[in-house]
Amino acid sequence: MASFSQWSPDHAGIRPLSQAERTFGFFDLFWNWFGDSANASSWYFGGLLAMAGLPVLFWNTLLWSPLIILPWAVLALIAFRTGATTVLLSLPALGVRGGTMFLGTAETLVQLGWTTVTTYIGAVSLVRIWQGMSPSAPLSGHVGPLIFSILLIALIQGITASLGAGAIRTLKWVSSLLLIVLGGIETWQVFSHWKVRDILAFRPDDPPLGSVRLFDISFINIWTWLQIGDFGRFSKSERGAFMGSWLGLWVGQSWFVFIGAAAVIGLGLATGHLHAEDSDPSRLMAKLGLSWVALAVIFLSCVSVSSSNLYGAGMGLLSLLSHKVQRNNPGTSLVLVSLLSVGTSFIPLLFSSFIDYFTSFLTAIGGLFIPMWSLVLADFLLHRKGRIDAEGLFDRSETSPYWSLGGFNRMGIAALLAGILFYYGFPLGFPKVADVTGISLPSILWTGGLYLMLMRGKNGEKAG
Repeated sequence: MASFSQWSPDHAGIRPLSQAERTFGFFDLFWNWFGDSANASSWYFGGLLAMAGLPVLFWNTLLWSPLIILPWAVLALIAFRTGATTVLLSLPALGVRGGTMFLGTAETLVQLGWTTVTTYIGAVSLVRIWQGMSPSAPLSGHVGPLIFSILLIALIQGITASLGAGAIRTLKWVSSLLLIVLGGIETWQVFSHWKVRDILAFRPDDPPLGSVRLFDISFINIWTWLQIGDFGRFSKSERGAFMGSWLGLWVGQSWFVFIGAAAVIGLGLATGHLHAEDSDPSRLMAKLGLSWVALAVIFLSCVSVSSSNLYGAGMGLLSLLSHKVQRNNPGTSLVLVSLLSVGTSFIPLLFSSFIDYFTSFLTAIGGLFIPMWSLVLADFLLHRKGRIDAEGLFDRSETSPYWSLGGFNRMGIAALLAGILFYYGFPLGFPKVADVTGISLPSILWTGGLYLMLMRGKNGEKAG
């Protein structure tokens, strides 16, 4: 078992890591996040951006996305400095019990939700390829193959996640390098069949979403990669934790966003039909006679990203268990969430279309984590000036410096609840303003500003 623990360091549980257990170099983190972001959901988001027009696509992908990723990558830096998992990152702002209860529950459920997205996309694409179906053919009558595909993908990604971070790291290296080859073939095929000037001249008639709404979805799409701390803690250096995570997510997502956008535009030019769901490369590759390329890309990307999501879900669940279990038995949590993911993968079937499910899912979780990370970043960067007691993060008792009153930091809880209410209430109360400003940036400013004001008042009371 000693060799297995060394290969799979997360099986040490939620506890401070020794230097020998920090085994992720710069490229380990780069390929980890490249493999996570170069996935099927990025294709669909690329399709939505393409439907809004190429200026929106380029502006969002080349300017906004790298800026949005920066504060998210700071979370990986905090995890490196403290050795903290994602849930532990919230304890200074919310208290030991408050952070564990909120983020432990939320990470478990949301990471299972992301696994649902990628597993379902992969299963549907595999069915279309295996059955030789046309890109627009309905799936009715193919329930059996769909169930088999979901179970196949769920089994492989569940086994990988249960083996831990070491197995995921190996998978990410292999899958990411193969994705470069296979994604390169797709990119080449797009630009071989359609001239660049025709693609650049593309103009959508009726975009389903406006540029401001897509900007908000970008925030949600990036800031809900909750396993950032769970992997960042294994980094060997600050550079690897911050830059490896930042570059990996940006490069992987940008490339697959462009592939999805090119698929929508390419099929639109060829057929006159424009729909965001055409961003699924299996549709494009089937038309070009390269279904095997699509099958390989979809299978690799879905298994790669879902194993990472399940790992985050398992660590979130682990944080809710007793302190003894956290330290010694994370494998049980990883197996449990892997089993749960099989059932959740069928949820999209309850919606009229996958795009409806995808956008509804993103909207629902955005109201939780944009305020959440705004709070954590404001606490770390502005309130504590980067100073965190790393040992105190692992102390679950009342002696923890982050225990607060009954285990809850009332100021942080109040700011978080106000931020969540603001996120959902702002567009309802001020729809015209929200159409111009979006929801994300106002929510960040409101939540972070309120927290700092409340903490300043609390400190003033203590001083008095």
